[in-house]
Amino acid sequence: MHNFEDVMSRLDDIEAKLDQIIEARYTYTQLSTYTHKNRRAEVTQREDGIYCVHKFVNDNLIAITPMGIHNESFADDAAENYVFQVGDN
Repeated sequence: MHNFEDVMSRLDDIEAKLDQIIEARYTYTQLSTYTHKNRRAEVTQREDGIYCVHKFVNDNLIAITPMGIHNESFADDAAENYVFQVGDN
């Protein structure tokens, strides 16, 4: 039997994989890049106009995060926060 934390962790993994599959179908235009130590973030715009942050650790893409209704400035802030680990515990 699985405990609640195990089930939630597996669901998070499934959700992340589904997000990667969905995001892979888009074409992106790169707008800016932020780097700090082993982290890199690229701000892009999808062909549908949505801004995204591509997050890398050691040059490995770990996530593509759509910014929803937010603008390029918001995406830039999110990218900078990611590379400097603002909000990470």
